[in-house]
Amino acid sequence: MTLHFPTVGMTAALVLAPLLSGAAAGQGVADLYRIQEAASQTHMEYHHVSLPKGKEMLLGDLKGPGKVTYWYITDDSGGKFYPGLVLKVFWDSRDSQDGRDGQAEPSIHVPLADFFGAVGGHTIDYQSAPMQIQHFCYMCCLPMPFSTSARFVLANDGDRDYSGSMAYAIDYEQGRQYAAEKSRLCCAWRRSNAVKNGLHTILDVTGRGHYVGNFLQVRTRFAGWWGEGDTIFRLDGKKITHTPGTEDEYGACWGFGNTYSYLYSGYLQNEKGQNRMYRWYVGNPVRFRESLKVQIQNQHTDGTPTTSDADDYTSVAFWYQEGPARGVALQPFAERTAPSKAGAGKP
Repeated sequence: MTLHFPTVGMTAALVLAPLLSGAAAGQGVADLYRIQEAASQTHMEYHHVSLPKGKEMLLGDLKGPGKVTYWYITDDSGGKFYPGLVLKVFWDSRDSQDGRDGQAEPSIHVPLADFFGAVGGHTIDYQSAPMQIQHFCYMCCLPMPFSTSARFVLANDGDRDYSGSMAYAIDYEQGRQYAAEKSRLCCAWRRSNAVKNGLHTILDVTGRGHYVGNFLQVRTRFAGWWGEGDTIFRLDGKKITHTPGTEDEYGACWGFGNTYSYLYSGYLQNEKGQNRMYRWYVGNPVRFRESLKVQIQNQHTDGTPTTSDADDYTSVAFWYQEGPARGVALQPFAERTAPSKAGAGKP
């Protein structure tokens, strides 16, 4: 496998900043001189972590009102994060009258590595606008506003204890303007092993908000073209076909060809039936008032839903909604790490 990635250094980052103003960056280059009504803070730790199976630990408990602007994490696994490590993020969990967590369920509840696109703990370097991995440094620039608190929790729901050297930092800013902000970042992980009825669900949410992107891993044993599936939005009850094929949705046309890593889309892996890709809707977030369901078809060369030759799909979806998410359940460790049931088929 040969990967090629464009080099995005400091110069390119400055070029990107205007594009990301109001999205993944605090402000554009043209506005860097403006003094903001906020004070920057950082929560940083570097030490050995021992986390027994079934236990969890607090990564950071940030006081608001504020907004997370950037955070990174790494450990000494050499790019093989233990898949039993799970990230939980609770927004405004001190709002309850009894002093306990006002938010019983996390708005972000996903495997730690998968949050950054290292699906299954397998790291591939890439650079996109909101998220990237560079030499085992896992970085997120998605803005995360909160009113009273932001609690980052690391859990171990795996089958063994975790032990390793870990470093991380969460950059955030505190300001009164965030007290009235209702938007909260949410994240959901789903695996269809294998896909049933020709459809993998990436997101299924009710409320008001907008969908901003996803990572997708497809494991296939099909000998021919596996990516004929359309992306379908069911937006406030209306069905919308967004693109006429998987490669179109993830930034390519007429098949993927070479691997690539760009600002808003990427195809990172083409190796022994393993395919990894991402898509960010930065300029065109998918806005919904009542509900949004995002599905992708599992279709092969003939354009019909797969049956006995169905593939294995894993996705991580990111969206903003008014208020913390509810019911973002994570599949158990055994299901997440089970051997692939992707079926074999002839082209």
